[in-house]
Amino acid sequence: MDAFGVLGNPARRQILELLASGEKSSGAITRAISEQRGISEAAVSQHLKALLDNGLATVRPAGMNRFYTVDIDGLHRLTSWLSQFPQPPRPDLHSPQAPQRRHQYRRPSPDRTAHGIPAVHARQAGGH
Repeated sequence: MDAFGVLGNPARRQILELLASGEKSSGAITRAISEQRGISEAAVSQHLKALLDNGLATVRPAGMNRFYTVDIDGLHRLTSWLSQFPQPPRPDLHSPQAPQRRHQYRRPSPDRTAHGIPAVHARQAGGH
C-alpha cells in the first residue's frame, strides 16, 4: 500500500490529525480512536502499523510505552509530489470582483415535476 492508499482510510487520517498536535502514547491514540470510531484496540494497532510502514508516522519506545509522532519527512515527500501539479488560482473571496453566489429556489412549472420531468410522463410512469 502507498501513502495515498493509507490516507484513504478515515481512521488513519484521524490518527494523523491527533498526532498533528504532538507526540501521543499508543494508549492515548487507542482510547481516542476506539471511542470515536468504535473499533478495537487491535484495529487501531493495525492502523498505526500502516502509518509506520508507509512513512507517515514514527514511533519511540520508552519502557513499556510507545510514543507516536507524525513523520515530517514522509509528509514532505507527499506534498513535494503533489506540488508538481498546477494549482488553480484561488480568488480572494472578499474582493469586490469575487463572484457572488445566490442560490434561488425555483418552483417547477405546472407542466413539469420538481425533477424536470414532464408531468404527463411522470404520471404515466406512476410518479407524481
